[in-house]
Amino acid sequence: MTDVIVEKQDEEVTLKAVADALEVSTAQTDALIETKATVDAVEAVKADADAQIKNLNEKMEALEAKAARPDLSTQSIKESKTMDNKDMLATFARKGVEGLRAKAADVQISVDAQGGFALPTEVASNIIQLQHESSPIRGLVGGISTSTTDYSQLVSVGGSASGWVGETSARPNTGSPELNKISAVFGEVYASPKAYQHVLEDAFFNVESWLAGEVAREFSEQENVAFLNGNGVNKPVGILNGLDTSAAYVAGDATRDFGKYQVIKSGQASSLGATSDAVINLLRSVVLNTKTGYLGNAKWMMSRATHNVLVDLKTTDGEYFLQRDITEAAAGRIFGYEIVINEDMAEIGAGNMPIVFGDFAAGYQVVDRVGVSMLRDPYSAHGAISFYTRKRVGSMLLNTEALKVVAIAA
Repeated sequence: MTDVIVEKQDEEVTLKAVADALEVSTAQTDALIETKATVDAVEAVKADADAQIKNLNEKMEALEAKAARPDLSTQSIKESKTMDNKDMLATFARKGVEGLRAKAADVQISVDAQGGFALPTEVASNIIQLQHESSPIRGLVGGISTSTTDYSQLVSVGGSASGWVGETSARPNTGSPELNKISAVFGEVYASPKAYQHVLEDAFFNVESWLAGEVAREFSEQENVAFLNGNGVNKPVGILNGLDTSAAYVAGDATRDFGKYQVIKSGQASSLGATSDAVINLLRSVVLNTKTGYLGNAKWMMSRATHNVLVDLKTTDGEYFLQRDITEAAAGRIFGYEIVINEDMAEIGAGNMPIVFGDFAAGYQVVDRVGVSMLRDPYSAHGAISFYTRKRVGSMLLNTEALKVVAIAA
């Protein structure tokens, strides 16, 4: 009697191997019957085949049980489990990083050089978006991101010359245009809102919205002041930094030093003009001093108090210079150019600069160096959690012909 032989490997036992063994056993049994073998011989072949099939089935069940065990590899968990960004932030706000680890061991928590835990990407993007919506200057100039603080641009300051010549006239060299290099100046802005532990534990409101709103408000307030008056020391350089009513800045585009916006004085101490007509003429001169190429995107920027003064201007006939409708808050344009309200702008007063006009995107640039990151601090104030949030931001004074500043005489 020929033994039943089934080739197999311990790690690769399958139903096919069992079927193959059964097929061999059946073939040998049929052969014995055809040769009229004894019943004992047939039963011996059948018993041997049954034993091998049982052995194969046991091995296959063991392998199936092994395959059904949970896969502990990081890749499998990442593929099978995900945690929504909002869930992450809510857990982080209530319980910190340990809470994140307890809720999902697969979550990768990015740690920056200062030991802070990075906000979920979605929340950080929301904070930046809220900044753009609430900061007037960011809303006008936008912003670009850079991976280095050594960021600069080349700006043409003109200087090229040309001339008319006859067919056979000499053609001497003409003046070449000049370029100036402008480098961004960076600073770090931070906010540290605090929430009591009971509030976070009860969680009766949207933690993400509250946190994003508070941080965006803080950043917007800090940045907007710096974008106007920042001196470049641990903060961006502002539009109005270093400007005064000296002759150097009052000069027109052709003679003014590069790097400073033109200042147009009112000629009256503590006011924009002695009469309503004088104020209107001052504003008209601002537009006339702005080159045509910048007027397409030009806007006025002023505080609400300054806007209210302009809205009240009347002609000698008692008519409002800026047409008003009692169904609307106030006039939104001067000479057809939109008015942007910025409460960080100075009000009308001696020596102040209450109005800026021109193409802000062409004249000023916000440069973001590092995105938003957060450090959760449960230790500094007992019973409360502080969320120390930071980012690095800079600015550049670009084309200083694009903006004009209105100043009140000192």
